[in-house]
Amino acid sequence: MPRHPLLIIVLIAFFSGCSNWGPATQPDHVLAGIHDFGVTALAYSPDGQRLISGGFQGEVRIWDVPTQHLLGEGHLHSSAVRAILPLDSDNYVSGGDDGRLVRWQQNAVKAQVKTADVTALAQFQGRVVSGHDDRQLRVWSADTLKADRTIWLDGKVVALSANDKLLAVGLDQAILLLKANFETVRVIPVSRTPHDLQFSPDGRTLAAGGWFRLSLWDVASGAERSIPTEHHGLLTSISFSPDGRYLATLGRHTDSAIRVLDTADFSLVQRYQAHELCGAMIRYSPDGKQLASASDDESVRLYRTVTFQPSSGAMPSAH
Repeated sequence: MPRHPLLIIVLIAFFSGCSNWGPATQPDHVLAGIHDFGVTALAYSPDGQRLISGGFQGEVRIWDVPTQHLLGEGHLHSSAVRAILPLDSDNYVSGGDDGRLVRWQQNAVKAQVKTADVTALAQFQGRVVSGHDDRQLRVWSADTLKADRTIWLDGKVVALSANDKLLAVGLDQAILLLKANFETVRVIPVSRTPHDLQFSPDGRTLAAGGWFRLSLWDVASGAERSIPTEHHGLLTSISFSPDGRYLATLGRHTDSAIRVLDTADFSLVQRYQAHELCGAMIRYSPDGKQLASASDDESVRLYRTVTFQPSSGAMPSAH
């Protein structure tokens, strides 16, 4: 009889989670070893033809989605890239731990500014909005990165998401909803940090990852709902399909698993093969036909999505 049977059981459960044992669909393509020490940011161009990745050492690379060929790269950040914001098929903004914001046109630098460490980026009302760990929200011209305004907050920005009418600012203890003039229209208290906060495509729901669970907030009322998941640690990144029927989640600690949920009832409809190391970011392509995931294992994996049969049509309100 083992002297520490409980410890053995815990270790078995832990390592089972780490390896993510169980049936899961493999990726269709793997861009392996593309960023030394890990891929830290990921975004599709609006037309879905380009995939932009950022790395731990500060480089950004542009990939052709149909062929997976490298189209170009830039080396301006001196440390990890934390956010990439595509503006159109050729232009994007990157932000990193070095506090630098860079406006790119393909491989060329069009503008850059130095601020505090960048944690998130969004495009709102035709301008670039950046979140930082110095408790400031900064607003910039999308063309030149000329400063427009600075908004002081009660905590560091952990996530940003925007639609046509509202900008959602995720803090450790609250979500702020800002209207077009950047005035706060609602403060939603949160019970856990809203990692990778995202509006649903219809704008009625906000979703974010947390430890072991998915969090949902009804935009109109601020009501919160917590959904248990198969993840054995933090849901570090999430992504809605463009039609809002599905939500993809990516784990970071212990499992690096990828799961797809039906947003009608949040039942599990697909498991994709886990990364070898911690997950960093997951994104649906603009046409919804592909998922891309990034990881500390230095790879980006591409998954061809399939059509599931949802149990009903619309995203339920949080309650």
